[in-house]
Amino acid sequence: MRNVTAAGRDVDEAVQSGLRELQLTRDEVDITVIEEGNKGFLGIFGKKPAIVKLAEKFDPIQETRIYLKRIAESIAGKSDVTVKESKKAVCFHITGEKAALLIGKRGQTLNALQTLTQLVLNRYSDQYKNVTVDAENYRSKRKDTLSQLAVRLADQVLKTKKDVHLEPMPSSERKIIHDALSKYANQQINTYSMGEGDNRHLVISQKR
Repeated sequence: MRNVTAAGRDVDEAVQSGLRELQLTRDEVDITVIEEGNKGFLGIFGKKPAIVKLAEKFDPIQETRIYLKRIAESIAGKSDVTVKESKKAVCFHITGEKAALLIGKRGQTLNALQTLTQLVLNRYSDQYKNVTVDAENYRSKRKDTLSQLAVRLADQVLKTKKDVHLEPMPSSERKIIHDALSKYANQQINTYSMGEGDNRHLVISQKR
């Protein structure tokens, strides 16, 4: 984090000088007063300037954004990362000419970036946050694809009376399918997860 020591005729002037040098606002820094300053007798004798130290506040979300941007650019060249934050969640959206390289087969690269970003943010933050990493609006497109797939497979299950085992996928994607079928066909369909770790997958079956 950047910091600077600044002087002025009084504390406020010293602070303003430091803020200009850092190009930050008062809310973005921690201020330590080193010397209150002294106007001196008649403004001449014993006059001392006020001295303050300004240190840029640590922002875990911005630090994580910089970390993710560095990784994205190492894979896909020049990239930008925007942040959308809510009370318990943070979404990092990556854009760039080659941002599609960050998605990978069925989103595997993007999911790996999301896992790393989640670890980094919650290592720095004093409040746990759920993290989403997106590129090329892949998440919304993937949600639509999985929801449509869920309905097709549910129709198949009802027709054949045989369970369908889907390929392994992260919990967020399993939840999309579960939610899509939660009220399907008068609740004739059941979904549950099987397997451990990377092999954990969803099963669609007809309720007995």
